[in-house]
Amino acid sequence: MEPFITRDGDTLFSNNRNGPSDQTDMFWASRIDDTHFRYRGPVEGANSAELDGVPSLARDGTFAYISPRFAGGRAATIWTGRWTGQSVRSPALNHALTPGRWPLFNMDVEISADGQRLYFADTRWAAPIPRASDLRLSVMVDGAWRRAPRFDRWFANVNTRRSLEYAPATSANELELYFTRLTTHFLALPTLEILVATRARRTDDFSAPVRVAAINGFVEGPSVAPDGALYYHEKIDEMHVIMRTPRTCRD
Repeated sequence: MEPFITRDGDTLFSNNRNGPSDQTDMFWASRIDDTHFRYRGPVEGANSAELDGVPSLARDGTFAYISPRFAGGRAATIWTGRWTGQSVRSPALNHALTPGRWPLFNMDVEISADGQRLYFADTRWAAPIPRASDLRLSVMVDGAWRRAPRFDRWFANVNTRRSLEYAPATSANELELYFTRLTTHFLALPTLEILVATRARRTDDFSAPVRVAAINGFVEGPSVAPDGALYYHEKIDEMHVIMRTPRTCRD
């Protein structure tokens, strides 16, 4: 689950299933070709006895991921460290990014290609699935990550009251924002979609999103390859499988 293809396309990160009874950890693999990767093993230095997942990597080596820790009734989940090429060094928990006391928490995170911004989901838990989830942004201030509510306007066309928006993924230039939207229905199974919102400049708000029509089913967690292809995971016969769909349109 939760694939992330690095900005040079050479490494694929992911985590195993994140069910309540699972020991969820992160793993990595090196590229052979677009759909074949050589398994390299666990992400050393970042995995723990807790859930560890949703890995992402900036070009400068900053590694971001999710792992929940509780202290004083607050759920802090976003960690950052340094990827050495084989392991994560000096992982640190970013307490300032938590949205408040549990059941509020951060469900997903992706670091921008240049390592200057963290795109994440503010989520409210209510079993068996979250009740609400919206996309937000944080920036580096004086050497520490800080929430940046002044950029909430970027996501005004993306976040909704009825649905959950999570698993953000950006193109390297941050002009395209991909994410997962889950919509619940009365007496019916929820709908899962991968959508994309765009903008002309990196300082603009994102447009109203549209669904990526090539991706259907129980799908989540997109990641943008250097050639514009998307990696994501799909649940097939109770197994989560990493999939790839190529980009066929440049407009």
